[in-house]
Amino acid sequence: MEDEGPPPGPNIDVASIEITPAGECPFEEQLNVVMQFSTDTPLENYCWRFSYTVDTSKRRKIIDLGCTEYASYPPGLHAMSFSAERFDIAGVPEDVRTQVNGLLAAVLTGPGGEEAMTVNMVVQIYVRDGMLLRCIFNPLE
Repeated sequence: MEDEGPPPGPNIDVASIEITPAGECPFEEQLNVVMQFSTDTPLENYCWRFSYTVDTSKRRKIIDLGCTEYASYPPGLHAMSFSAERFDIAGVPEDVRTQVNGLLAAVLTGPGGEEAMTVNMVVQIYVRDGMLLRCIFNPLE
């Protein structure tokens, strides 16, 4: 059997992820994600798109959180930073809020919508003392 080599497309390696606030916080709290990554291939006009996905008993709900500015990444090490001012709890349907687990996805997306890579972060949501809380787990820890 012949060695087929690396898969087609860019080889992207995530070196670090910093999520703030780290650990448990109010659900509505601002979200900041800083990621260092490297690519072996030039990536022209790419952005990182963020979404929150939860499966309810009736459907899958995907909430778009926004994206970074488009940037060009030559081969080498890079950093990206994303901020969501706050999670607006009023805009989150009740069936989504009652789900314990969700998925925060950061998708490196090209100018034609092609997805070069996805970084998934598990999110736990729970109520304590009447307050809706979240905890996002860093996949590198």
